[in-house]
Amino acid sequence: MMVKFTAWLDLVIEKLLMLLMIFIVASVSWQVLSRYLLHEPSSVSEEIARFLLIWISMIGAVYCYRTKAHLGLDILTNKMKPQQQQQVELFSHLVVFIFSAFVLIVGGCKLVQLSFDPVQISPALSLPMGLVYLVMPITGVLFCFYAVVESLTLKNSKTLKL
Repeated sequence: MMVKFTAWLDLVIEKLLMLLMIFIVASVSWQVLSRYLLHEPSSVSEEIARFLLIWISMIGAVYCYRTKAHLGLDILTNKMKPQQQQQVELFSHLVVFIFSAFVLIVGGCKLVQLSFDPVQISPALSLPMGLVYLVMPITGVLFCFYAVVESLTLKNSKTLKL
């Protein structure tokens, strides 16, 4: 059940990132076309692109963490024994979980709450900024979930002995 849910969530994140990328390309393309062909730049496309870039970078970070495509220095860990490498990896997942829980979930929820009371409105779109900031707690939950999944996968591995 957990494997199916994780695979489904992976697919949803992939498709969401693809959709957001299509929207940001369309928004930036419209900005360029309206500026140079119509000689009247769009007032909202820049803000749309900025907000999409925030969401793409945050959700993309989760995707990179899940697919192990994130930047990492493994000079030290490559010199360790396999059991020690797994222990270090387990520790790194724990650090990701703690950071995500406190900074992204708790801090992100406070930021969203602060932006809704009183409501902060974006200048061009008149969109509540809380909707833009909502990506922080969402990615925090995703990071925590994937940290637990990766940790359980490591724990079920035969060579890990704590």
